[in-house]
Formats: sequence, C-alpha cells, structure tokens
Amino acid sequence: QTEESEHPLPIGLSMRALCHTACYADLIADERVLPPVSGSQFTDPTAPGYSYEGLSEDESLEMVLWRPILDGLAAGICSTAPSNSGGVGCLVQRGSVMTLRAILLRHGGRFSVSQWSVILRQVILPAIQIAAEFDESQVTRITSESPAVSSLDFLNESLPLPPPPNDDGLRKFAMIAESEESAPSRPLGQAELLVEASFADLRHGGDGNLSHAHGLAKKNLEARRNIEQPFPDSWVATTAPVALGTLTDIFAEMILGYGPEGREKLWPIVFGQIQRWAIGYPLLKPILERVVDDPEFDTVDEGPWIPCEALVRIGCKELNRISHTLLHALPRLDDKEAFAWPKTLALNLADTLAKNVTLESILHEELVECKLKLLGIQSGRRAERAASAKSETNASPLSTPYGQGEVVMERIDHHFLESGAKVSVPMKIIQLENNTVLYSPSIGTTVMDDSPVRRKFDDSGRTPDGSSNYLEHYIPAIKVRCIASHCIQQQLPSVIDALACLTGQNELSALLGALEQSRLMSRKASLDEDLAHAFQEALLSEWGGGVEEVEAALAKFGGMNQRGGSGMFFLTQQAGANRVIIHLLALLYCGNITKEEKWDSEAFSEPLLLERMVDVLVKFRESEEKDGEKID
Repeated sequence: QTEESEHPLPIGLSMRALCHTACYADLIADERVLPPVSGSQFTDPTAPGYSYEGLSEDESLEMVLWRPILDGLAAGICSTAPSNSGGVGCLVQRGSVMTLRAILLRHGGRFSVSQWSVILRQVILPAIQIAAEFDESQVTRITSESPAVSSLDFLNESLPLPPPPNDDGLRKFAMIAESEESAPSRPLGQAELLVEASFADLRHGGDGNLSHAHGLAKKNLEARRNIEQPFPDSWVATTAPVALGTLTDIFAEMILGYGPEGREKLWPIVFGQIQRWAIGYPLLKPILERVVDDPEFDTVDEGPWIPCEALVRIGCKELNRISHTLLHALPRLDDKEAFAWPKTLALNLADTLAKNVTLESILHEELVECKLKLLGIQSGRRAERAASAKSETNASPLSTPYGQGEVVMERIDHHFLESGAKVSVPMKIIQLENNTVLYSPSIGTTVMDDSPVRRKFDDSGRTPDGSSNYLEHYIPAIKVRCIASHCIQQQLPSVIDALACLTGQNELSALLGALEQSRLMSRKASLDEDLAHAFQEALLSEWGGGVEEVEAALAKFGGMNQRGGSGMFFLTQQAGANRVIIHLLALLYCGNITKEEKWDSEAFSEPLLLERMVDVLVKFRESEEKDGEKID
C-alpha cells in the first residue's frame, strides 16, 4: 500500500508482499519468465509491452518484465502512507528500499550500462528525491548550533554491504526460514533470501550484518529489542540514509565492474545525487515542478530546492563512504582504471567543495546586502571592495598562493539562490607559470537580480503575510552551507592520505585551490560585523526574550560568538580548511610521493606550508591574548 487510506493494510501484509516481489525478480533472473519477442511501448502503462525509453530494442524488451517490479518498489520508497509498528517508522518505505537494493545487488550484473542509466535516472533517483522533498517533519527544520556538534545524532545509518550468496550465515538463516511451518516448499531465491534476512534484522533491531541474521531468525517478535525512534514518521531520519547508501552499494558491487563506461556514464549519475544532497547542487526546482508540464509551476518565486541539514549530513557522510569504497576497490581494478579513478575522485571532491563555498559566499553577500537595503544603508565598503577587485583583475602579473600567473579568461557564472534571486558571479581563470589552471570567483563583484527578494520581503524585513523575518530565511541557509563545507573538509585527510600518492599536480592543486577558497571565504565571513550582527539578531529572535535576558543566559557559555554566533560557524570552517591544507602540504613536503616525476612537490609545498603554519600560529597567539580568558 503506497497511499494513505481509511482502511490501511496490515504492515505485515505489505512486508510479505515485498518478499514476494523479490521472489518474482528471482524467477525473471533465472529466465523462468521470458520477455516478449516484440512490441515494446513507452506511453501506456496499462498496455502490454510497457518499457523504458532510451534503450535498444532487445534491452527495451527485457525491461518489460522488470519495469512493474522496479516502478512498484519506487512507489513504495516515496509512499506517503504511514507504516509504523512498535515505535519503528517508515517500515514500508524502508522495506521497499531494502527490496530494491537486494534485487539490484543480486541480479544487477545482467543489466547493460544503458539499462543501469535508465534504472538510476528514471527509477531510483526520482523516488528518493520525491520522498526527501515531501518530508515536512520537524527533522527538516533542525539546524545545529555548531558545524562540529550535530543536533541530528538520531539519524539512521546506511546498511553495510550484504554478504555473498554462499555466505555461511545466510545459509544458516535460509535453513531456519525454510523449516518454519509457513515457509514455501521451494528453496529461497537469492534476492528473496536477502530480503527475508534484511527484514529479520530490521524487526529485531540488528546491526545490518546479515551474516548474523540466523541468530535473529530464532527470536520471536515478543523478544525483539524495543526500539523507539524520536521521529518515526520522518522519511529523512529513518529511510534517507539507507536509500542514499544503496547508491554506494550499487557503485561498489556493479558500476566498478563496467570499466571506463561505468566511470564515464554511471559514476556522474551516482555522484551527482550524493552531491545534490550534500551541497544542494545543481540548483534545480523541486522534482515534481520540473516534471509537471504546467505553466503554474513555471515561476522563480519558489526558487530551487535546497536540502535541509539532515540531508546535508547524510550526503556528506555518503560522500566519505563512497570515496573510501572506491579507494579500497582499487587493487581489484585493472591498471588503467586504477590510474584513472583516483584522479576522477580528487577532481570531483575539489569541485564539490569549491561549488559549495562559492554558493556559501554568494549567500553571505545576499544576506548582508538584503539586511543593509532593508535598513536603508548603502554598502559603500562593499562597493570599494568591488572596485579593488576589479583593479586586481587588471594587474599583471597576478600573485596567487601557488605562484605567479596571469588571467587568461574571465567569465560569468549564473546561480539561483535560496530566495530565487539570480546571481551572476565573475570568475577569473588564472594560468600559473607551471601551466596549472586556477578558477577564482571575484568575491565582492557579485551582481544580483534580487527582484524575487523584493517580492518576498517588504521594507520591514518581513514577508508580505508577516509570518517570518528575513533572518529566518537566510541564517539557517548559510549555516547549512557552512556545515556542508565543514563536513567535507573533515573527511578529506583520510582520503588525501591515499590520493596524494595516486594523483598528480593538477588534481592536488585543484584540492588545494578549493580548500584555499574555503579558508578565504570563511575568514572573510568571520570578520564581517554585519554578518555577525545578523546572527545575533537571529539568535535573539529565536530565543524570544529581551536582549538582557538572552545575553545573561549566554554569558556562562562565553558570550554570543561562542554559542551559535557567526564565529562558531566560520571560524570552525576556517580552522578545518587550514588543517587539511597543512595536512596535504606536509604530505607533499615530507616526500615526493606523487607519481609525476617532473613535479618537485617539495619545492612546491615548502613556501605554502611555512606560510600556513606561521599564519595559524600568529592567529592563535592573537586569539589567546584576546579571548583566552573565555576558554575553560
């Protein structure tokens, strides 16, 4: 049952239907059910031969059998019907993810790259995106007071990879399951066995290790662990980690086996969805607004879909997991793929961080500009910075943290902000003397078409209906951007340890460039008094008391900046960027560990490393003199 009803089906019946779905998939995979020999079509779901577009004739005919199963499970994943039992929520939604995961991990090897592309683009990604966008629970409105201390520790985890079909633990589980009175007389199929074991683990609150599921199969329902989730009706809290983790599992078990085609055609699809949750890029409208052909939906007032903090943390955690999954799989790849994958990963990670920092910087500028505009103040100092940046662009040669270079091209990148405003960011493309290319946004020269902002907020800073202050719109958004940067930076050192010896100058320079961009942006934000004041206003508004009462309550924590202020966020981001920069430069300096013999990594890293170390020590000394008494 995928829709709400006055007469809901028992949860157990729905879960049993999912097990039967896996059984049918096993029959198709064993070729006990054959596809039609001709006549596939893509327009009428009720007519025979309904399949997916974009495939060859043979591939399309094969998918005639699979489409009802895949589409049905996708509907279960994004079902809006409540399915709670014993304090555990979203059972049908999670069960649908587990069933789809089991079928694809056991039988996905029979699909071609084109078929996998269709399954990902037309089945899995739309289902999990719709479910994420439709979750209106309190979880989606939680924002932590610090990037380093999450208020979302109750989120579920992704599942570990299942054991192979011949695993002893799974065999023991099958023997126990087949010995029950209600069990079928036939042996369980591969996907069916995996689903049964997954559901046993789910019922009894196991750890996801299906090799141990035979121990859970012996328990009865009354003896299961009593688990109560704080937000059982939240799809994001209960199901999103398992759903996004399924993409990593598919990548590890299937996509890596397709060689260059998997890397070039399927990896961008998987990584793109993880990136979309981690940093909200690309900036697209909600999925249903994009698929519905209705002029009413064609408006920029609503703006693009932006992930909540819970999805950002889930996405960043999966970004880390898929990175380590790839690095651990390198020994079993051929030499060509083992050489190409680390470079691809390094560039993708650098691109993800750089994009988020750029959007974070734009949001910073938009927030302060909106604040000053509502106060009737012209931002003279920002105009001065714009003029200064313009003069720097015309200077030749150009000095960068990575050596001398020159601007070879300038372009304008366009972005849509959380408010729906269109922002144009001048980008400088800088070529260094060693032929490395840097991409640098000209921060302070942003051009904003803020007509949606003017429509959304009146002169008092409130929406037309008076329901909320503009700070309630901007502050959580920029906090989540900062949290995304922090989470990405936190995972980089362990990944860089492997990438440093598997990549070259271009990839490592891209990572350094993204980290330097993050450091400069967060430093600028931490020093911005207008931004700090906006954070203070938002905090006072959230607490709902007078200034004196709130400041008195915060005094024991060291003051405003130490408890949810802008410094808590952007100084944390700046420290994280410094940490990773020093870590990477130290790796390069302590030994020429890269594979590029022509690159003297020691000479490259030495001045940059010394500069960072001195800067950090000076900042520490200044902070100790100024704020040391606030630290217990």
